[in-house]
This record gives sequence, structure tokens and C-alpha cells, in this order.
Amino acid sequence: MGDRTAADLERELAMLAYVRDCLRASEGEDFRIPTTTVDEVLDELNSVERSRWAST
Repeated sequence: MGDRTAADLERELAMLAYVRDCLRASEGEDFRIPTTTVDEVLDELNSVERSRWAST
């Protein structure tokens, strides 16, 4: 995933939340999005956070 920072990943999570809200607004509250993408972003965010802790 390259040299992304925690802030980059947080922006991606915010974007995913916005897209989910838009889709649910148009498709209905029961609309579900597969979590694979969200899981990958969260895993990367956790990895960045762990590397920050390890460097202190």
C-alpha cells in the first residue's frame, strides 16, 4: 500500500463511510457493502499505528 500515513488512511475511511451513506440513501438502509475493502484499510491503519509505537 506504499507510503501512506495514518491521516491518508483516515481520509479513506471517511470516504468509505460517505460512499456507504450515499448508497444506503439511494438503495435503502438494509443495503450492505462487503467489508473486504474496509478490512484492508483498517489493517493498514493498524500497521501504520504499530510502526509509530515501535519507533518511539
